[in-house]
Amino acid sequence: MSIHFTSVDQSDRQVPYNLRQSGETPVEMLIFTRVRKSPYWHLSVEAGCWRATIYNRIYHPFGYVKPENGGPMVEYDAIKNHVTMWDVAVERQIMVKGPDSESFVDYVITRDATEIKPMSAKYVVLCNNKGGVLNDPVLLRISKDEFWFSLADSDVGMYLQGVNHDNKFDVEIEEIDVCPIQIQGPKSLALMKDLVGGQVDLEKLPFYGLAEAKIGGRVCIISRTGF
Repeated sequence: MSIHFTSVDQSDRQVPYNLRQSGETPVEMLIFTRVRKSPYWHLSVEAGCWRATIYNRIYHPFGYVKPENGGPMVEYDAIKNHVTMWDVAVERQIMVKGPDSESFVDYVITRDATEIKPMSAKYVVLCNNKGGVLNDPVLLRISKDEFWFSLADSDVGMYLQGVNHDNKFDVEIEEIDVCPIQIQGPKSLALMKDLVGGQVDLEKLPFYGLAEAKIGGRVCIISRTGF
C-alpha cells in the first residue's frame, strides 16, 4: 500500500495570535492575588490536586492522580465508569437581569432567546461582527427576567457591559457570587439523589433542565448539562 500526500500552499495562512506558542514551560507558577482561587480551591488541594492551569483568571485544578499512580487514565476511568466531582468555579456566572433581559440576550447570542423557557438552559454562541466566536457558554434562564451566562474562557462579562454602555437595554449585568461544581459519570445520578434527597425528582429532570434545591444548607441551582 502506498500513501500519497498532496502539497497544499499555506503560505498565506494567518495563525490566530492566541495559538502562537513556543518552548517548554519549566517554571513554577506563583499564586498571585490577581488570579482568583475558587471557594473550593482548598478542598481541591486537600483532595490531592497537584497541578492546575488558569482559566477565566481563576486557578483551575487539573490533575489529582500523580503519574506514578496512573495519572489521567485513572481519572478517565472514574468519569467513564463511576462518578467524579470537578471544581469548575472557573465558569464565571454573568447575570443579565431586568425588563429587557430577553431582548438583550437575544441580541448577543446566535439562537432565539424567546424559545428558552424559565428554569431551562441552552448551549449558545456569541459572535463578533465578522461571525467569529467570542464565547460558547451554557445559558441558564432562571426566570422570565433573569439569565445566567456560564462562561467559557474569555472576558464576556465586560463585553456584555460594553454592548450596553449606552443603557439601551433596561438590564443589570453583573458577575454574581455563584460557583459551579460538576458531577459527572454514569453514577452521577445516584450521587445527586443522595445529595438532594426527595427535593427534586432528578429522573424526570430533562436534558438541559434546571431545578432548585438546598444542599448543605445552601440554595443551589441544578442544571442537567455537560458532556
